[in-house]
Amino acid sequence: MSKLRFSIIINCYNTLPLIKKCLEAALTSTDRDTELILINNHPPYPEALTFLREFQHPRVRILDPGRNIGCMPGFQYGAKHARGEYIVKLDDDVLVPRKKWTTAMGQALSDFPTLAYVALLPSPIRAVGHRVKKDDYTLEFRQSTILFWCMMIKKNLWKKHFYLTNLPLYGVGERDYERKANALGLKKAYLTSHVCTSLGRTEESDPLYGAWKLFYVKKKDQRSDFQTWKKSFQLGPEEMEIMRRFGYPEKQIDEVRTLLAIEQKTMDLPRAMEGGD
Repeated sequence: MSKLRFSIIINCYNTLPLIKKCLEAALTSTDRDTELILINNHPPYPEALTFLREFQHPRVRILDPGRNIGCMPGFQYGAKHARGEYIVKLDDDVLVPRKKWTTAMGQALSDFPTLAYVALLPSPIRAVGHRVKKDDYTLEFRQSTILFWCMMIKKNLWKKHFYLTNLPLYGVGERDYERKANALGLKKAYLTSHVCTSLGRTEESDPLYGAWKLFYVKKKDQRSDFQTWKKSFQLGPEEMEIMRRFGYPEKQIDEVRTLLAIEQKTMDLPRAMEGGD
């Protein structure tokens, strides 16, 4: 077996169609120098859990921490077991491009020693500012926060400087890495020649799960597990404005409100029957 250069770590907590599409894109766009590590973050869907228990592939390892340990904790859990020189944090609802993106990201980190980490450009983000063009990629350094839809860092640099502690399930990562990079005098950049796409708000996603993750970060005083949250959370004007700021169209906000109402009505029905004559 050839030496592993890259370890792609995918936290799995979304619906099965999203996980499978993400995994397929990652497998078909990489070679034998790349391993994929799936973290079974115990998605609330039986078919996804079954898939994560049974799936086998010579380049894929599945790790089960026993529960949903969260986004950045899941990445770190996988990174500890990674065999590659470079580690990648890839969201399980993101499609990577078909061209050799791992090679391009690794080459960028090699070409620019002061580059702490590099990310594929998310499709909604515009390329702005000065770009550096190389034979196999185009790089754009950013002062602002880099989104971690698909991010690569050298494992030894991560282990020495970017390992985080006292982490919640969600809401940490990009800005923590940014602060650490700034403190070290290192840079960060997007690979604008290689664009990734999110399936997070497509028909195959779970709108309630996406909303739960958003409000887990933005409404810290109301944090709870997913099952408890959807039985009690109230979507008022303040919450709807938060969703708008994060790009939710009115149609999807209405859909989340409707689904919450259905969940809570279902919960209230047995109580009403118990209280009847």
